[in-house]
Amino acid sequence: QSGHYGRETSMTSPKYFINWTTFKKSWEDVTVAHWLKYPNPFSNHVLSEDVVERRVEDGKLCTVRFIVKKQRIPASLMWMVPNRHKACYVKETSVIDPVNQECTITTENLNCRFISLVIETLKYKGVKMCETVMERRTLISSKIDRIQKSVYQPAYLSWRIEFSLLL
Repeated sequence: QSGHYGRETSMTSPKYFINWTTFKKSWEDVTVAHWLKYPNPFSNHVLSEDVVERRVEDGKLCTVRFIVKKQRIPASLMWMVPNRHKACYVKETSVIDPVNQECTITTENLNCRFISLVIETLKYKGVKMCETVMERRTLISSKIDRIQKSVYQPAYLSWRIEFSLLL
């Protein structure tokens, strides 16, 4: 998936984050849990979720979803955001390979790229009967040098909080 990370060449000083965690759950349970993540009554920041493409290719389920969330840009930067960007539009592409017990999900923001680009890839791999490893790779990049700290610090803290909630 490294091809995704080079797409926005005009970005400055990207930050990469990577971590792994092991779930004491089967690959099937973890994959189903991911799919049931949205919509749910506890995710009130998610405004809508639409499946726009779904196909089976070489025995793998390939899906593209568009998710609309409440914007999480720091308040200090909201003045830069036009009204049409008050919501965050996200494209999620997933490939589920049941034969090899692998599930790869890549999300990227579709709007507000004039402030930052965020691309996250989750890879779930079944390793034992009741054990699944998740690798999480996140790229955060800003086009505006002056606001990088304003973008990176809150984004990194949010990323760490979300990760800690998984555990």
